[in-house]
Amino acid sequence: MIRTFRWKLLTWICLIVPIGVHAQLEKVEAFYQNMAEEKDGQPVTLSFVQPQDSLVEDYSQLYQIVLLRHGEPALDKTGKRKRSGAVQYVHDYDMVGIYPPAFIPLTLQDDELTFIYTSSLNRSISTAQKVFNLEELHRPKSLFREFERKVFAFPNIKLPLKWWLIGSRVMWLMGFNNRGIEGFGAAKRRAKIATRFLEQDAYWNGKTLLVSHGLLNHYLFKYLEKRGWTVVYDGGKGYLSQKMLVKYGKDN
Repeated sequence: MIRTFRWKLLTWICLIVPIGVHAQLEKVEAFYQNMAEEKDGQPVTLSFVQPQDSLVEDYSQLYQIVLLRHGEPALDKTGKRKRSGAVQYVHDYDMVGIYPPAFIPLTLQDDELTFIYTSSLNRSISTAQKVFNLEELHRPKSLFREFERKVFAFPNIKLPLKWWLIGSRVMWLMGFNNRGIEGFGAAKRRAKIATRFLEQDAYWNGKTLLVSHGLLNHYLFKYLEKRGWTVVYDGGKGYLSQKMLVKYGKDN
C-alpha cells in the first residue's frame, strides 16, 4: 500500500510541475502578444522579461534568447543587371553596413548584457552598433554568418537582380551551385552548433542576444524549438525582425 501511495504521489508531482511551468510560459507569451496588439500592426520594440514584470515564480530559472535579423543593407538593389553585376552585388552585400534603422527592435537596460553576439559580416555588426549605440559591446563570430551564396553560371544577359539572387539560392538549396562555398548540409550542421552555443550561453548568463541573418535565424529558431525552447514572440522575416524564445528551468 505504501509503495502504491508513493507511485501515485510521484505521478501527481510529474503532472502538476509541467502544468505549472506551462502556465508561467503562457503568461510570458501573453505579455508579448499584448505588446504586439497594442502596436496594432506597427513595429514592436521588445525588451527582455524583467523581475519586476512578475511573470514567473523564480526569475533565476527563466532563460531568454532573442534572434534579431540585421537592418536593411545600404545598397541599391533595383534594376536589371548582367551576371557580372549580380556577382558584384553579392560581394558588396557582404561588405556594407545598414541604413539608419527605421525603428528600435529591442531596448536594453543599462548593463543588462555583457556583450551582444553578431555575425562576422558587416551588416550584422553595423546593426548592433546603430540599434544599440554601442561600438565595443558586440562580439562578432563567423559561426553566425549567413548561409553562403554565389551567383549561378548563366549567360551574361541582363536580368532582374531578384532573379539572379533567388535562382542562385534555389540551386544552392538543391545541392547545386555550391562549388567553392559551404554547402547546404554543412550550413545546417553549423546552425546546429550555433544553436547549442546560444543555449549554453543563455543558461550561463540568463539572456542572450544574437544579431544575425534571415536564413540562419530560420534554422536557429527551428532547432531551438526542437530543443524545448518556447516561442513567445515571432516578428517575421523582414529587416530588424525579432524572434524571442524562452525556457523555464534547464531540464524542461
